[in-house]
Amino acid sequence: MFDSLPQSTAEQTTRIERSQSTPTIKRPDIQILLIEDNLAEARLLQEILKHNLNSQFAVTHVLRLGAAILQLNSARFDVALLDLTLPDSDGLASLDAVSHHMPSLPIVVLTNTNDDELAIKAVQHGAQDYLVKRHVNLDVLVRSIRYAIERKQAAEALREINETLEWRIEERTATIEAANELLNQEIDSRENIQNRLELAQQAGKIGTFEWDIQADLVTWSIELETLYGILPGSFGNSNAAWLETIYPEDRPTVEAELASLLHLCATESLQLRQGLDLEFRIAYPDANTHWIAIKSSVFLVGGAAPDENRNGNPIRMIGIHMDITEKKQLEAQFLRAQRLESLGTLASGIAHDLNNVLTPILSVAQLLPLRLTNIDSRSQNLLKILESSARRGADLIKQILSFAQGIEGKHLCIQPSHLLIDIQKIVQQTLPKSIEIDRDIPANLWTVMGDMTQLHQVLMNLCVNARDAMPQGGTISIQASNRAIDEPFTRAHLEAKVGNYVEITVADTGTGIQPQLLHRIFDPFFTTKEIGKGTGLGLSAVLGIIKSHGGFLDVQSQVNQGTQIHVYLPASNTPSQPSQEEAQLPSGQQQLILVVDDELAISELIKTTLETYNYRVLTANDGAEAIAIYAQHRDSIDGVLIDLMMPVMDGLTTVTALHHIDPQLPVVAMSGLSSVEAVDRAKSFGCEYFLAKPYTSSDLLQVIHDCMVRR
Repeated sequence: MFDSLPQSTAEQTTRIERSQSTPTIKRPDIQILLIEDNLAEARLLQEILKHNLNSQFAVTHVLRLGAAILQLNSARFDVALLDLTLPDSDGLASLDAVSHHMPSLPIVVLTNTNDDELAIKAVQHGAQDYLVKRHVNLDVLVRSIRYAIERKQAAEALREINETLEWRIEERTATIEAANELLNQEIDSRENIQNRLELAQQAGKIGTFEWDIQADLVTWSIELETLYGILPGSFGNSNAAWLETIYPEDRPTVEAELASLLHLCATESLQLRQGLDLEFRIAYPDANTHWIAIKSSVFLVGGAAPDENRNGNPIRMIGIHMDITEKKQLEAQFLRAQRLESLGTLASGIAHDLNNVLTPILSVAQLLPLRLTNIDSRSQNLLKILESSARRGADLIKQILSFAQGIEGKHLCIQPSHLLIDIQKIVQQTLPKSIEIDRDIPANLWTVMGDMTQLHQVLMNLCVNARDAMPQGGTISIQASNRAIDEPFTRAHLEAKVGNYVEITVADTGTGIQPQLLHRIFDPFFTTKEIGKGTGLGLSAVLGIIKSHGGFLDVQSQVNQGTQIHVYLPASNTPSQPSQEEAQLPSGQQQLILVVDDELAISELIKTTLETYNYRVLTANDGAEAIAIYAQHRDSIDGVLIDLMMPVMDGLTTVTALHHIDPQLPVVAMSGLSSVEAVDRAKSFGCEYFLAKPYTSSDLLQVIHDCMVRR
C-alpha cells in the first residue's frame, strides 16, 4: 500500500518529535520500536504519530526481526509495533521471538489481514492489541499504544504480586519440607521442626497444622486459629469445626478435596508430597470477607519409599494456612478496571450519535418560546418539559462519558466548603422531610483543583443514592477534613498516592450494601433499584469524574447499618478564587457565519438561532459544499462553525482546505465527542474554539461572540 512513497533498502532510525510553542524540545514520553519491512507503511505510521499532541513519541524503525533483537539489547523501549510478515521471520513466530527476548515489552501487532482467528491467537501469544493497517488512524494508534502499555504494566504489577505471594508460600513450604526430611530420616527432633515453623509463622499472616490422616487427629497452631479470628483451641482435634468457618458456597469444594485425599490414602495410591492446595473464603467474625490459601505436603513417618509397602506407616500432612485477602482484592480491582475499559469503548462510540439526536431537540425547545410569544401557559409548560427531558438526556450521556474517559472541564482552584454548603442547601430543599442533613465542615479546609460543575454532580449523586437507601427516613451526614496520606494507606488503596488530600464523606443510616455486591457498585448499568428507578450510571460517573481529578474513592458499608463513601481529592496550595457571574450575551452585528453540518436539522436550527440574534447565515451539508460556498463568498464570510464528524470529507480535512484559502479564517469546531483529545486535535488544525453537542442557545451564542471578537 502507498506505493507512491519513496523507498530505500537501508535501515533507518527516525525520531518524531512533537512541535512546541517554545524552542525547548521536550524529551519523548514514549519510546516505540517499529518492526516493519515495508518502508511506505512505516513512513505512514510515523506521519500519523506526528499529529499527536498529548504525548511525544520517539520511533526507532527496523526492517527485520534480527535488527529488532539488536535494538532490544542496546536500548529501552516502552512498546513495540510489529508487522507479522518480515523478511527473516513470519507469522506468530515473530511475535514469539520478540516476546521471549523481552517478556516485559508490550507488543501491538500490525497486519494487512483482517482475521479474527489470527487476532485471538496473537493475543494468546502475548500481543496486547491487534490492528489492521488500513483501519489505523491517529486516534486508534495512540489509544492502542497507551492501552498496550497500561495493560502490560497492570499485568506485570499483578504478576509481581503473585510472585511475591508464591515466594512467601514457597519459603514457608520449604521449612515444612525440611521438617519432612528430618522425619523421613528418622531424626525425631520435634523441637527443631517447631522452631522452623515458628519462624515461618512470624514472617507473615500464616499458621501451620499437622494432620494424622489415619487417626484423623489435627493439631492446629495458635497462629492459624488467630487467622480465623477465633480463640486458641476452638478447632479442637478434628476438621469439623474448621469446615464450619468456610463460606457455604466454597465448602463443597473443600470437602470434596478432603474426601478425595482420604480415598487415596485408603487405597494406598497417594503419592508422597501430594497434599491440599486450595483457596476459599471464610466467615470472619468482623463480617468482612477473608480469603485463605492452603499449601501442604503428605509424607510417611518411618522413611518408607514411595514404592514400598506402607502398611503400618502413619500418613501425616503438614501444611500452612495463609491469609491472601489482599491478593484477592488486588485481583478484583484489576478485573474491574478491565471491565470499565471495555465498556468505556462502547460508551464513547455511541455518545456522538446520541448527542446529535439531542442537539435539535434542545435547540427547538429553547428557540420556540422566542418565536411563539403568544402561546398559552399549557404550551409553555410542555416546552419546558421538552427542554428538561433533553437536558436529562444530555446529562445521562455526560455520565456515560465520565465513566468512559472522564469528561475534562476547566479545572480551577476551589474551596470545597463553599461547594458543600451549596450542596446542603439544595439537598435540604429537595429531599423528603423525613431525612435529616448533618454537616461537619471545618473552616480551614485545603483547596482543590477541579471542575465545579462535575464535583457538584458527584456530591449530588452521592446524596441521591443516600436518600434512596433510606425509604423510611434517616440521616445523611456530609463531612470534610484535611487528610495526609502515608505509605501504609497507599498499600491498601491502589489509586492512592502519598500526599495531602481533602477527604469528603457522604454517609447514610440506610439499608447498606450486601458484601457480595460491594465490589460491583461502580460498574456501569449495575443497580439494585427497581426497573425504571435507576440507570446504574450514577456511581460510574462519580468514579470517572473523581479519577479525572486525580482522586480516588473508598466505600464502607454494613447491611442495615448504612454506607459511607469517602471521596479523596488532591489538595492544592493555590488560593481559591471567587466565581464570576456569566455576562449577558450580546447579539451579533450582521456578521456572516458559514454553518457546516451533515445533519440538516441541526444546521437549520443553528441558522434560525443565529438569525434570531442578528447574525447572517449560510449553510452547507458537507465539506465539499462548504469549500465551494466559501470560495464564492470569501470576502463576506466572517467565521465558520463546522461539525468534525461528517461522511466523505470530515471537518478537520475541510478546515485544512479552508485555511489554505484563508489562513486567518476563524473556525469553531463542534462535535458530539468532547474529550480532551478531540478538543486538542481540533486546535491543532487551527480551530480556536470548540462547541460540544448538545449545546444550549447560550453556549452557541457565546462561542460565536467570542470568535467574532477575535476576528
